[in-house]
Amino acid sequence: MKNSIIINFPTNIGDTVLSLPVLDQMRAANPKSKITAIVSSRTKEFLSRNDFIDEVIVFDKKWTLKQKLAFGLNLRGKYDIVVDFKNTLLPLIIGAKKRTPFIRKSFKELHAKDVYSKVVSKLINLRKNVKQSNFNFTNEEKNKIDLWKLRSSLFISVTSLSSKKNYPYKKIKTIVQELIKKNFPIVFIGEDRDKSYYKDILSFEGVVDLVGKTNFIEVIYLLKNYARLLLCVDTGILHLGSYLNIPMVVIFGSTESKNFGPWSDKYKVLKSDKVKHPDMVKEGLGLSNESMQISEQEIITAIENIW
Repeated sequence: MKNSIIINFPTNIGDTVLSLPVLDQMRAANPKSKITAIVSSRTKEFLSRNDFIDEVIVFDKKWTLKQKLAFGLNLRGKYDIVVDFKNTLLPLIIGAKKRTPFIRKSFKELHAKDVYSKVVSKLINLRKNVKQSNFNFTNEEKNKIDLWKLRSSLFISVTSLSSKKNYPYKKIKTIVQELIKKNFPIVFIGEDRDKSYYKDILSFEGVVDLVGKTNFIEVIYLLKNYARLLLCVDTGILHLGSYLNIPMVVIFGSTESKNFGPWSDKYKVLKSDKVKHPDMVKEGLGLSNESMQISEQEIITAIENIW
């Protein structure tokens, strides 16, 4: 049966990646249906490249209430199923026969991706081992990356917009120096602003510096084709690596690994024992890089064990 489906995705990319397993479930349950994605300016390019999505519609949270209401009313009666990951009144405004509930239980014990699954569990029968979505790349993007002639490498991304999640510069420098001695091929990825954090590490012989040289779509292609292992902190790169099933070593500080940790087949989570108070962990309060004081040797050992 063909259904017309619309999915209201989260505003940021990290949460959107966490919701992709549900997109896979929706496509598996509705293989011939048209799936429309409501996206933000941040996620438009990312979701428009996904081969399980047929159409994207941009929603701007800065719109006036009148504009937001007009947006919803314009969609009214056009869809059979509405999935809303943002828990808004949109499903009620659209008036679909099947829609995710507005009033929801709290699932604090679940991983974030499984919370999204719970949201749609009454709409479809969740299956195991469904086909995963892919992303479409241009020939220009693929050629740009393939010309770098990378080896199967250790990819590193240990910075975040939140300084509490950054792994200390001096420690990552020591780790990289030791891994270079052990002949590990190393690639750093990140945004242009991260260059000032990594400093001289990016110029070490044996390190490929791709910081600020790729966008998120290109990072997907990089990880899919060249990542043997990913060393990262709790960011959207972690969730992307999990979705792509990249082996990982993940450093956690002020956030909870139970709710936001990796779900690849192979991974190791490292968390400082200095983070003890659950309310501080939940809110990220009173924590600085002291919560990221996991030893260099512990990280090196974890990398060697998974490599």
